[in-house]
Amino acid sequence: EAFIPENDILLEIDISAYHPTLAAQLVDYDFGEGDIHQAFADMYGVDYKKAKELTFKQLYGGVFDDYKELEFFKRVEKYIEDISRKEEVVCKSGYVFKTDMKPQKLFNYILQNTETYYNVLILEKIIKLLKNSKTRIIHYTYDSFLLDVDKSEKDVIKSVMGTFKDYGFNIKVEAGPNYNDLQRV
Repeated sequence: EAFIPENDILLEIDISAYHPTLAAQLVDYDFGEGDIHQAFADMYGVDYKKAKELTFKQLYGGVFDDYKELEFFKRVEKYIEDISRKEEVVCKSGYVFKTDMKPQKLFNYILQNTETYYNVLILEKIIKLLKNSKTRIIHYTYDSFLLDVDKSEKDVIKSVMGTFKDYGFNIKVEAGPNYNDLQRV
C-alpha cells in the first residue's frame, strides 16, 4: 500500500507464461492465441494451477514419462539433445555457453539468458517510448513491468503494451491506486 503513483494509477504489465513461451520459441512450437497454461491444463487433463506446476517442473527438471508424447515436450527434449551434442551454444544475446554441463542445466541457462535478452530489449523500448511522457516505468521484476501512469497518455500506454506483442508475448495487465490493490483490466 505504500507504493502509490505520483501520476494517476499504477499499471502492471506481466508477461504470461514467459518461460514456456520462450521455450516454445526456441523449439519452434506454436500454442496459438490462447492462454498457454490453459493449453497445458487441457493437454495434461488437470486444472490450471496444477498445469502450471507440472509445466515448470518439467521445464527445469526434465520431462516426465507421462508427458513425453506431447508435441511440445518432444520438441523440448530434441532441442536439449541437439544442444548437448554441440561444443558451444550461442544465444540470441550473443552469449556463448560451453556445453560442459548437464544438458537440462544448459537448457535452463539458455532460457534465463533469453529472458534477460528480451527484458533488456523491452526495457529499452519502453524507456524510449516514455522519454517525453509523464508516465514512467518505476519497477521491473523478471516478467513484470510496473508503470506510474498519467491517464491522459493513452496512446503512449498502447504503444508500451504493443512492445510485448512485437516479441510474441501475451500479457496480463492490472491497474490500481497502489501496488497492493491492483485489479485485472
